[in-house]
Amino acid sequence: MTVDVVLAIVGLVLLLVGSDWLVAGGSRLAARRGIPPVVVGAVILGFGTSLPELVVGLVAAIGGDASLGFGGIVGSNAANMGLVLGVAALAVPIAADRAAWRRVPLAIGSVLLLAVFLVTGGGVVERWEGGVLLAAMAGATWWLLRSPQAPGEQPGIAPGPDDAGPNRLNRRIDDVVRRLSPRSRGEFWRLALGLVAIVAGAQLAVEGFTGIAERIGLATGLVGLSLVAIGTSLPELATALAGIRRRQPLLTLGNLLGSNIFNSLGIGGVVALVRPGGLGGDGVPWVAAGAMFGMILLATLFLFTKRRKRRLERWEGGALLAAYAVALPLILVT
Repeated sequence: MTVDVVLAIVGLVLLLVGSDWLVAGGSRLAARRGIPPVVVGAVILGFGTSLPELVVGLVAAIGGDASLGFGGIVGSNAANMGLVLGVAALAVPIAADRAAWRRVPLAIGSVLLLAVFLVTGGGVVERWEGGVLLAAMAGATWWLLRSPQAPGEQPGIAPGPDDAGPNRLNRRIDDVVRRLSPRSRGEFWRLALGLVAIVAGAQLAVEGFTGIAERIGLATGLVGLSLVAIGTSLPELATALAGIRRRQPLLTLGNLLGSNIFNSLGIGGVVALVRPGGLGGDGVPWVAAGAMFGMILLATLFLFTKRRKRRLERWEGGALLAAYAVALPLILVT
């Protein structure tokens, strides 16, 4: 049991650090190529911080257990809207700009499509449904990339090192990779190191959490919904807190919406194509899918029902955290 716990913790640390390096390098390279910040926030940060879920789900599916991957997807979507957005809103009210308004229906539709596939057909997402999810992912990516630039944004400005993770760690890595590649300032090295760390961390995390599930007699799907989901949501939480610290709360909402879209369509599609699966039997798929969809609907209700100010207040962030705290144990005891 102790070995499994150590493997899981080391794996989650590697996932967090690796996604930090990957997002930081991608953001800086995008800035140098003049890519607008709205694209960086919605695509590079939103999708990049979901890479831990992608690699964990892929490793689990290849290993023959797709339920761990689908559990991580559903749990991460719920954690994004309840845990991460709730904590961010408690720190500072989160406003929704025009770009976020355009992405909300897309995020809701993505989550709903995955939820429908999870609760129909005997609770198994088939390969053809995975193909539908990936096709929807292609359409969603096209829509995000063609979204108009938000007012006041200037092309070529992207989040700095502080927006992607811990300052001290980034400075140390900067020193190392600049020595390795002074001409490119090491961003490609950072990307490569981040990818290696994510792959290694995913393998360790899957082995650790699978061992924990076997020893305590808990289904791997439920482990994915809880421990794996919270662990792989740490990059989103780190990015959200960094955005708030840098006084860029709009980056937080775009990142979370982009993450939910990529989780539902991209990762769900890949896992289903590799190995069809679901969340298990009984009422787990219905409760888990309902909690996932309910969290994003609650966040949307808070954001867009105000006549004058479309923003998430502190008390609403607390309500999201409370709803998540209620939903998680409800799923586990189903």
